[in-house]
Amino acid sequence: MITNMLNVVLGILPALYEFWRRFVEVDMKRAELSNVLQEVVSQAEDMNQEAKMEELEPGKKRKRVLDSYLNQAEDYKRFTQVVLDRSQEGQWILKRMRWVPSIERHLKEGQGILSKGRQLLEQGLTYDEVRMRGEKLPLEENQYIGETVCGLFNRALRVLRDGSVQCIGIYGHAGAGKTNLMKRLYNEIFEDQEGFKAVFWATAPNFENDRRNYNKALQKCVADGMWVDLENDVVHDEARSAGKLMARLQDIGSGKAVFFLDNVKHEFSAYELLGIPSLMTPESTNVNCILVFSTLSRDVCNRMQCDLPLKMDLLEKTEAEELFLHEVRCGENHRLLSNQERRIQRLAIKVANECARMPLAIIIIARSMVNIKDLSEWQNRLNELMNTISSIHDEEDKILEQLKFGYHRLKDNTVQHCFLVAANLLVNDRQVSKRQIIEKWKNSGLIGMDRPSAYADDQGHAVLNQLERMCLIQVAPDLSTLTMNKWICKMANRVT
Repeated sequence: MITNMLNVVLGILPALYEFWRRFVEVDMKRAELSNVLQEVVSQAEDMNQEAKMEELEPGKKRKRVLDSYLNQAEDYKRFTQVVLDRSQEGQWILKRMRWVPSIERHLKEGQGILSKGRQLLEQGLTYDEVRMRGEKLPLEENQYIGETVCGLFNRALRVLRDGSVQCIGIYGHAGAGKTNLMKRLYNEIFEDQEGFKAVFWATAPNFENDRRNYNKALQKCVADGMWVDLENDVVHDEARSAGKLMARLQDIGSGKAVFFLDNVKHEFSAYELLGIPSLMTPESTNVNCILVFSTLSRDVCNRMQCDLPLKMDLLEKTEAEELFLHEVRCGENHRLLSNQERRIQRLAIKVANECARMPLAIIIIARSMVNIKDLSEWQNRLNELMNTISSIHDEEDKILEQLKFGYHRLKDNTVQHCFLVAANLLVNDRQVSKRQIIEKWKNSGLIGMDRPSAYADDQGHAVLNQLERMCLIQVAPDLSTLTMNKWICKMANRVT
C-alpha cells in the first residue's frame, strides 16, 4: 500500500515540477522573449540599412541570402508578437502558464536568428555585381544626321556586329563630331542585349606630360566605367590594375563586350594596361572585348594597330547647308516662308558656306543666329565671316580655342613652326604645292639643318604627312597640292 502511494507520488512529481516551473518562469520567460524579439528586429533593421548604404557604391548588390534572412526575421516578429500578446499579464496565471512551451520554442528560434545574422554580417551583406551595362548616354533630340555620319555609323556598327574587328579608332580635328558618333554607336549597342552581352563607356584623362600619371588616370577612368575598385591609390601597380580589369571581363564570359573610350591622347597597350586582349592574345583569356576609341590623330590609330580607322572629315557642301539651317531653325517648311524669310534663308546658306564645312563652326555660329529676323544682322555676320571687316565674336573664340587642341598635340616644336608657316601660305583657301611649302620650310631653316640637303625633302614630306594625319591640312585629289580649312588658318593666326 505504502509502496503504491509512493509510486503515485513519484509519478506526479514531474508534473508538479513542470507546473511549478511554469508558474514561476512564465513572466520571466515572457520578458526574455520580448528582449530577444527586440534584438532580432533591431539587428534586421541595421543589416538592411547597412546593405542599402553599400548598394550606393557602384557595382555593389545585396546578397539574396540577406533578403531571405530579413523575411525570416519578419515572420518571426509576427508570430512572436502573437505569443507575447496572448500571454500578457492581466490574465489568470493558469491561463498564461500554458504558453511557456511556445515561449521557450520562440526563444530558441530567436537566438538562432540572431546567431545567423551575426554570421551574415561577418561574411558581408553585399557582393561585387558583374554589371554588363552602364547608363544610356544623353543625345540631343531631332539632331541632324547627314549621309557622311550615317555612312560612318553604319560601317562601324556592321563590323561591330559581325565581330570582324578588335579595335576601331575614330579620328579627326576637334569638333568634327567624333564624340557624337561614339555616343550614337554606344546607345545603339546598349539596346542590343542579344548581340552584345556588355557595353561600357569612359572618357580618357586629360594628362599631357607625365606618361606615368596618364596611364594611372586612364586605368582609373576605365575601372570606374566598369565598376572595378582598383584599391591601390597609395602604390599604383599597372600590371595588378590591368589584371583586375581583365578579371572583370572574364567574369562577363565569352559573350561580346564593347568598350568605348573617348578623347584618347596617347597610344597605349590595350592588353597590358586595360586587360583587353587583342587578336594576338592567347584564346585562354576567354575574353571577347572590342575597343572603340576617339582621338585627334591618325597616328594614335596606327600605333594602336586599329583594325578599322575611321576619319571624321569635313561635311559635303549640301550637308553643311542642311546642318546650318537645321540648327538655326530656318526654312523647315519652304512653301510657307514669307519673302523676308526666304531672303534670310538665302543669307543663312551663304553664312553656312563661310563655315567651311566644319561641324563645330556650323553648330556654334548657327545657334548664335537662332530667331534673328533682321536682314542687316545676317548680312553683318556674313561680312564678318568673309573677313571683309575685322571682328571676332565670342562664338568664333569658342571655335578657335577648341581647334587649338590639335596644334598643342604637335609635341615637336619643329612641326609646330612648320604648321604655322604653312598656314600663312594657305590663307584664303589658297592651293599650294607640297614642293613650295617644303622649299619655304628649308629656306626658313625649319628643316634640313641637321642632315644633308638630299634628305631634307624626305623630312619635309614626313612633316606634311604628320600634319595631314592630325587633320590640320588637306591633300587635294592630285596628291601634290595642299589646302587648309579657313578655321584652321584662323587658329594658326591666333596662335602666332
